[in-house]
Amino acid sequence: MDSTVIKIIYTNAFNDLESARNCQNSISQKEMELQMININSNYSSFDNSYLNNMKKQSLKIEIMNLINKRNNYINNSIGYALTIAEKEVQEENTFSVATIVIGSISSFISTIKNNFTISIINSTNLSLLSNKLL
Repeated sequence: MDSTVIKIIYTNAFNDLESARNCQNSISQKEMELQMININSNYSSFDNSYLNNMKKQSLKIEIMNLINKRNNYINNSIGYALTIAEKEVQEENTFSVATIVIGSISSFISTIKNNFTISIINSTNLSLLSNKLL
């Protein structure tokens, strides 16, 4: 594979990882807003439970959408990393760009508290690549 193509795939992997980080920041912000609504409802002097419940539902939906978006970005990034790794295995490269990408993805996944599930396609490709390395 041409080094220019690997650079493009590498850049795409890190762009998607950065987008996943941005989604995670938004998730954290929405979770904080949710906590603030809970605190407000516990200490409020007047009854605004209907409005608070509507806000909470809206925030929960936004959080779920952001989690799905974040997971898609992570899976895209993993897909790019696996593409690079497969080409490196085929070409028997001594320096692995894929390990840099995979390390960054791994590090990010370890920091998120919401569950992340790798896609079936990436899981299958990872197994195939793993078998090639054995």
